Amino acid sequence: MNLDMLSSEISKLMKVTFIGSPAVGKTTMLRLLSKDIIDKFYFPTHGFDLKTIKLDDYHIRIWDFGGQQSYLKTYSRDYLLGSDILFVVTDSTPRNVLKSRELINYAAHFVDQDCPVVAIANKQDLTKNDGRMTPDRVEALLRVKTYGLTAINPAERTTLVEIIRKELNKIVIRKRAEKNEI
Repeated sequence: MNLDMLSSEISKLMKVTFIGSPAVGKTTMLRLLSKDIIDKFYFPTHGFDLKTIKLDDYHIRIWDFGGQQSYLKTYSRDYLLGSDILFVVTDSTPRNVLKSRELINYAAHFVDQDCPVVAIANKQDLTKNDGRMTPDRVEALLRVKTYGLTAINPAERTTLVEIIRKELNKIVIRKRAEKNEI
């Protein structure tokens, strides 16, 4: 393989990172994207999970980082570096949204300035009586683009893929513009 072909293949490899508090649905989203079976039992992620999916011409490495505080402070820097897109997943409860805001501020130190940070207001299927917020309310509090989702619903796979595709397209346009400026 010549250098131009290798460069072309590398440019098609994207890193997408999911972070968030424990039990917000990060692993479920990873399973949703990779078309794995989604079970309703909660098993915390220890460390991280990694999957690669093909989307259009891209090979997307999706990192699902455990939400436990001990992992976050110890290892997150290494896993956040080089992210092309950072998804912050919240379960849409007020407490978790506030934790997600802190997480966004923390993660901003380790991702490139032009790495999009996108929130997923997960668990939109659950009752609003327990204080869960709409995606618009979550977006107002987090001050980043926010999408509502119910990750346990396999029909939501298309929605999640389109969110990723939309963000990837923005990145590709930006990188092409930067390349033309050089």
